[in-house]
Amino acid sequence: MKGSFDMKKVLFVIESLGGGGAEKVLTTIVKYLDKSKYDITVLLVTEVGIYLEEVKKYCRVVSMLPSYNSLESFIDKLRYKLDYKYIYSSNPRKVYRKYIKEEYDIEIAFVEGYVTRLIANSTNKKSKKIAWVHVDPVERDYADNYYSSLEEQKDSYKQFDKIVCVSNSVRYSFIKKMQIKNQVITIYNPLDKEYIQSQVNKYHKSRFNKKIKFITVGRLEMQKGYDRLIDAFSTFPVDSFELNILGEGQMRSLLEKKIKQYHLENNVHLLGFKRNPYDFMVDSDVFICSSRAEGYSLVIAEAMILGLPIITTDCSGPNELVEKGKYGILVENSLNGIVSGIDLILNKNTDLTNYKLLSIKRSNMLFDNESINRIDKLISGEIKICF
Repeated sequence: MKGSFDMKKVLFVIESLGGGGAEKVLTTIVKYLDKSKYDITVLLVTEVGIYLEEVKKYCRVVSMLPSYNSLESFIDKLRYKLDYKYIYSSNPRKVYRKYIKEEYDIEIAFVEGYVTRLIANSTNKKSKKIAWVHVDPVERDYADNYYSSLEEQKDSYKQFDKIVCVSNSVRYSFIKKMQIKNQVITIYNPLDKEYIQSQVNKYHKSRFNKKIKFITVGRLEMQKGYDRLIDAFSTFPVDSFELNILGEGQMRSLLEKKIKQYHLENNVHLLGFKRNPYDFMVDSDVFICSSRAEGYSLVIAEAMILGLPIITTDCSGPNELVEKGKYGILVENSLNGIVSGIDLILNKNTDLTNYKLLSIKRSNMLFDNESINRIDKLISGEIKICF
């Protein structure tokens, strides 16, 4: 075993450990990276998130700010708001100097936007710097808001030794937008396959109704397209389907209004965030993704591991996971496309057993230890650029 003096000090930076896909992926990474090789620290802007306690099991977690909800005095809350404003509005080099006191061998900006800008302004000239890109930067351009111009954003990414994109589709889009190519690679998100399968209750109740049970999982935000998903299901007979949506977000009230408008209270259910969504998934017939844009879609990958047939809109990541329709139903990224996919299931006598087998086949092809192995080689410096 290597001595501690051989260990590389690795810093992952992410704004919080909330319920998003990137946060879940980071949890898997810090769980499985070799602790005899890496001394891992995760730096947060705010110490909040459902994965916080889990990540603390595997590495050190530090935060620029505490959880706002943990503060009791008016003074502490006021100080929090002032510090928060300072972090996001000040020169990132000054913020780096104030909050990152230790020197690390590898500094990783694990999401687009603020933390990428922060690590691009690292004052540690000796560290290897890695940026992670989880979304299609053309279809989802929210990271642009953290920069004064596209040129500033390009300059920021040029400070990194490697840029990891979570799918080839995201990589192509990133290269097209940023005009940066040489240090850009693809590494699929690692999945904790054994954990996912261990969380499933093997004894599910038999269902005697004839409704096809659809499920989807994600934040209730415009990106996920749940508004048009409900619109699509409203065109089908109510005795033919059930739809469960797992997740929370800002669009809940709008979605509730749509459900009421279409009289779908007995068909469409907003079940909220579930720490273990897998029991709900395996108790369903079909996983449906209605996203307007994605980067990889962790939940589609998880659904494949559990053997669910897939319907997905044609966007970066999902189209790669189903290989343009070879391993699932790929539909046009529109309301009409979603309607056509649902219609295939409800009215065209589609063989769901075949799509179930295709999902399992695809999961066996993609989701093994290879991603963790590639991340290990990336951090250790062994990985090469692959075009």
